[in-house]
Amino acid sequence: MEKGKGKDTSLLSFTHHLYNATINENSAPRMYVEMPVKMGIQLTDPLCDITYNIVAGDDDDFFQAEALSVGDFCFLRIKTRSSNSALLNREVRDSYTLTVEATESTFDLQAKTKVFVQVLDTNDLKPLFYPASYNVNIMEDTPLKSSVVKVSATDADIGSNAEFFYSFTSRAHPFSVNPFTGVVTLVKKLNHTRMQRYDLTVLAEDRTKKMSGIQKFGNTARVTVNIQEMPKKSPVITPLPKPKVSADGNVDISIRVEAGVKPVESLHIVTGDPHQYFEIIPSGVQNTDFQVISTKRIVWSQSSFGLNLSLQAKDMSSPSFLSPITKIHIPADHYRPLNFLEDTYIVTLSEFSPPKTHVVKASVISFHQNVTFNIKNNPDSSNFKINPRTGIIITTGKFDYERKNRYEFDVLANQGEAETHIVVKIADENDNSPQFRQTSYQATVDENTPVGSSVSKVVASDIDQGKNGFVTYSIASSGHLPFTIDAFTGIISTSETLDYELMKRRYHLRVWASDSGSPFSQVSECPVTITLNNLNDNIPLFERVGCNITIPLDLTVGNTIVEVSAIDLDELQQLQYFIESGNEPQIFGIDPVSGTIILKKQIPPQEGSFTLRVVATDGKHHSEASVVRVTVTNKGDHATVSCLETGIFKQMTDKLIESIKPVLINQEEESFSDIHITNRHSPKIVMSVPSSIDVAENYQLNSTILQFKATDIDSGFNSKLVYAISTGNEDGCFAINMFSGDLRLICPLDRETKEFYILNITVYDLGTPQTSAWKLLAVNIMDVNDNPPVFDQPRYVIRVPENTEEDSVIFTARAVDVDTDLNGNVLYSFLTPTDTFRVDELTGEVIVTGPLDRENSLRHDLWIKASDQARLGPQLFSTINLVVILEDINDNPPKFVPKVYHIKVAEDVPLGTLLVWVESVDLDLGSGGLVTYNLKNTEGGIFHLDSSTGALTLERELDFERRPAYNLTVRAVDHGLPRSLSSSCFVEIEVLDVNENLHKPVFTEFVYEAAVMEDAAVATSVVMVSASDKDVGRDGVVRYHICDGSGLGVFSIDEETGVIRTVENLDREMVQHYWLSVYATDLGTEPLISWTHVFLEVLDINDNAPELSQPVYFASIQENMDKVTSVIQVLATDVDMSSEGKLSYQMLESHRTYFDVDPKTGVISTHSALNREDKPEHSVEVIVSDNGSPSLQSTATVVIQVLDANDNRPKFTDKLFQVKLLKQHKHDGKQEVCRVVARDDDEGSNAAITYKLQDGANEQFQIDPLTGVVTSHGDFWPGNYSILTIKATDQGSPSLSSTTRLDIEWVHRPPLSSKPITLDEPHFNFAVMETELVTHMVGIIMMETHWPLLWFDIVGE
Repeated sequence: MEKGKGKDTSLLSFTHHLYNATINENSAPRMYVEMPVKMGIQLTDPLCDITYNIVAGDDDDFFQAEALSVGDFCFLRIKTRSSNSALLNREVRDSYTLTVEATESTFDLQAKTKVFVQVLDTNDLKPLFYPASYNVNIMEDTPLKSSVVKVSATDADIGSNAEFFYSFTSRAHPFSVNPFTGVVTLVKKLNHTRMQRYDLTVLAEDRTKKMSGIQKFGNTARVTVNIQEMPKKSPVITPLPKPKVSADGNVDISIRVEAGVKPVESLHIVTGDPHQYFEIIPSGVQNTDFQVISTKRIVWSQSSFGLNLSLQAKDMSSPSFLSPITKIHIPADHYRPLNFLEDTYIVTLSEFSPPKTHVVKASVISFHQNVTFNIKNNPDSSNFKINPRTGIIITTGKFDYERKNRYEFDVLANQGEAETHIVVKIADENDNSPQFRQTSYQATVDENTPVGSSVSKVVASDIDQGKNGFVTYSIASSGHLPFTIDAFTGIISTSETLDYELMKRRYHLRVWASDSGSPFSQVSECPVTITLNNLNDNIPLFERVGCNITIPLDLTVGNTIVEVSAIDLDELQQLQYFIESGNEPQIFGIDPVSGTIILKKQIPPQEGSFTLRVVATDGKHHSEASVVRVTVTNKGDHATVSCLETGIFKQMTDKLIESIKPVLINQEEESFSDIHITNRHSPKIVMSVPSSIDVAENYQLNSTILQFKATDIDSGFNSKLVYAISTGNEDGCFAINMFSGDLRLICPLDRETKEFYILNITVYDLGTPQTSAWKLLAVNIMDVNDNPPVFDQPRYVIRVPENTEEDSVIFTARAVDVDTDLNGNVLYSFLTPTDTFRVDELTGEVIVTGPLDRENSLRHDLWIKASDQARLGPQLFSTINLVVILEDINDNPPKFVPKVYHIKVAEDVPLGTLLVWVESVDLDLGSGGLVTYNLKNTEGGIFHLDSSTGALTLERELDFERRPAYNLTVRAVDHGLPRSLSSSCFVEIEVLDVNENLHKPVFTEFVYEAAVMEDAAVATSVVMVSASDKDVGRDGVVRYHICDGSGLGVFSIDEETGVIRTVENLDREMVQHYWLSVYATDLGTEPLISWTHVFLEVLDINDNAPELSQPVYFASIQENMDKVTSVIQVLATDVDMSSEGKLSYQMLESHRTYFDVDPKTGVISTHSALNREDKPEHSVEVIVSDNGSPSLQSTATVVIQVLDANDNRPKFTDKLFQVKLLKQHKHDGKQEVCRVVARDDDEGSNAAITYKLQDGANEQFQIDPLTGVVTSHGDFWPGNYSILTIKATDQGSPSLSSTTRLDIEWVHRPPLSSKPITLDEPHFNFAVMETELVTHMVGIIMMETHWPLLWFDIVGE
């Protein structure tokens, strides 16, 4: 390692950049600072020699650093110097930040760290008050438990040394001071007349000093409390109450009254209730909460701006004090003047809507019983009518969206008291059919016009909107037509090639224009006539062809040989005939019009036959030549004619007849009906629709009463039906769905007003012309129980004593039902669940059935239900609220809350400390609620209980060791008449032990060292740490814990003995040593802690086999090489120390045929040359042993690949190839002869073979250099032989080659045989492996019969 400052100092570094340590102030010389973590440097080399020096931060020269090396760690320890007589003072300086430099002398390295030394406090200062005097003023009516003043002292010490108690030096006053907070509290009632001022002295006494026996180690403060006379105070209503008004107009106001000098006696209404609507009742047992409620029905229409009440409270003084008058406004927000539910009604109606169609119901929000409606006249209002009672609007006529699509008018309620706006939007329906611009269309088209050519265009339009006006076109004619129409543009075009000669000459099309409306599309029809024009597009066709004629040699010139005739299907031009060829000697002549061939010259004797080619032309097109063969016979023979008839004339005649047949227009039109266009039938009302129905007067609104059904056997819009109520619906209570026919009830029925309706239901179709049908429907209104019983007011308030006896009648409810019989028979019941009262169901008497208790429930809010006894339909009822106020008697003893008090008190609290307030509650009023307290046992005067306030104070000192707990019984007695009542509670006082733990545990060693074998069993004891504590009792009992270190979780410690044991198996190769941080704590109330560190070294055993650098080694070697000394090296390591330098390598004897391994280095060598073709790859196993005890070993696999050398020539599959081939001509082109194949046992380029022909081979042969396929190109005759020499050469370096001979015998093609050639099987199936070499035989094709010589070819894949 290089020395000097330039060396990387990171090799030497502290475990932390900053350490936190502690030391007590006033510590003696040579005292070490303490810290819970290891402070120092991790040693990376056993030769390191480290020293520590404080280089900064110790200006007063208090500290000294020293080094202690243990294991791989050099501890930094800091202590106070012995040469400095000054002591540490925390109040002067509470911390030091020391910079410590570490110097390593062996390698000349340096490192620095900082140590923050916290100076710990000792109790050497007294508490001090600031300020030292206090002056406060309080009212004589200040409540008990109120904080009067808080005195404050501070102690410059910290922690427990800064703790102190507050206490009074004298207790002749009505105050108590909290010993912990210094809050002075009032514990007795004040009286300005008896005492106007108190002078108090508060002592702040050091708690720790007192505990150690030093009394009154502290300072005092003076507190002056001035008592001020209480002014005469009236009760106050606060805060400002907020009235609650229910939806039905009932009022509830919750009011709280703050008492003045005396408790509140009552609350009453001064003004604002002339109609006696309200009553005041208590809502709490303490007579400070009240409730103002309405007991009669308020006529809000007479008070639409609300009510104003004036309230005043009175207390129990004599004379009574009255509160200021509080005015309360009760708003009438729930009351709404006449208003429509909506400012604007927007309704959409179909333009199909018939007259009397329901539009909308205009409704108002109002408490008014009778409201009338009318429509404000304007140009749009004449189309509508409103029912003045129900507000239902219906139509008076039909609508046409295209003429007017929006109507607006106003509806008034009560002649203008309220107004709303009605907007009726007319929805466009598909009520207009498309209209063609022309009544019919004519067009002509030439035959042979290209497919898709435009012929004509039809145009139609639809005045509806959107899809209802979107027009598409189609051809409605039946049968096949050579035309099509574009659905969107109306353009008619050809769909196939037209032929005048083969097709109809005139076409009649029925074109439909359809819109895309719903629910049906409207259709219009227009006729279109298309005439076909003839063109010259056909060549002439001969009637007879292939004529064979014989004529004698002596035939006279001018004689007719034959007459040829042709037909032109176009029939547009006269045909002309001429002889195209074969008449070069001009022996024959032909009439150009008739086609007659005559002998024009005498036949020369030497001519034996003539072949004439006769052509017909129409001036544009020429026919195919008709061949006339003339054979000259002997003189005197008869002439003969033989021709083949083509039948073209008959075909033309049939087609002509077909084309001139009259078009069967009538038959075609009959196949298409106009049922979608013509409205032929009227609607028919279904017979099952009744003529009368019964409807209960409470029938549910907006629900279907009856579905009116009708049918129409037309189709499309001609069958689409709409329904309307024509007459009988004057009040508009019924509405019928225009399309479904559902008859609905849309306003309440009242049989007492109207008992029946005669509705005229009319159904219309949407055809043209429109037809309709109607039917009268009688609707009988059935009576129901629709009048509930009625009480004369909604709420009653009664007052009864809480000791009212059972079975006493306290109230009688009365309700009246104007219905008759069972509908008017009233029964009473409670809606409120109660076991305290019952109501007589016949008389309505409310009877007490259980004990009453004002303190449990000051009032009972009962809801009484009066129901009629209707048998049909639901029973009707009304309710009232009965408020029962209970008047007080003395029936409750005081009750403690809680029943048992649990308090904890430190044993050193000062005398006079207020321990607890015991409190009881007596819900009775007056003297029955006045309580006094007494303590059954004062425990020898240790405790005192104030009889009027229940304050329990400490009178004598406590001692935890003498008695750790007390159980006290407190009794509370009221002053009620005719007898007082009492109860008891229990106070459990737990005395807390004050911390007297003055000494912390001290370890016997700063650091412990131990060793353990790595194969030690779990739970093996390793070392024992020990600490002692000078305290006694639990304060001196020590417990041990491991808190940190690399061995955390690997080792455990017995918390009582300090014995450290293993908790899991060790492995020195993984971890060679462990550090543990151990702390010891005592069992004091505030436990004290000390730390130590433990170094545990793991001793090695041979438990690890050698570890190879890789599991499998790969190497390669060239074949044919002599002995190779180094092929590859096998490397291994062993983490065991005992195996270091002892590893040895060996190879199995079976692998030593070719290879060997060096036992020390692991280098593998070869014995002799290798041959790749014998074995291309060798797998060798090398065993590595550590030679330990016991000896362990590992095995490595070495894969050695033998690299190829070009040491093999190509070898042909045959030394001589012999083939027989059929004779060949040069014009046959290049033909495959055969394929020769050679193989090379080498690999790669050494095995890549190319072929060529040797010996200046004939150019008639070629060979493919890669595949070896030999081809021939030339004339080869049977009996010839061809001999070729072929050379195969590899691509190695140097390259190697070999040759073979190819003998070819050329033979005759065998004659054709009538004997069939058949195979053994119709299908041959062969299998071949994908690894097979070229020329491997795949299969044999066998024949059923034997043939002397056959050639086979593969003709397909």
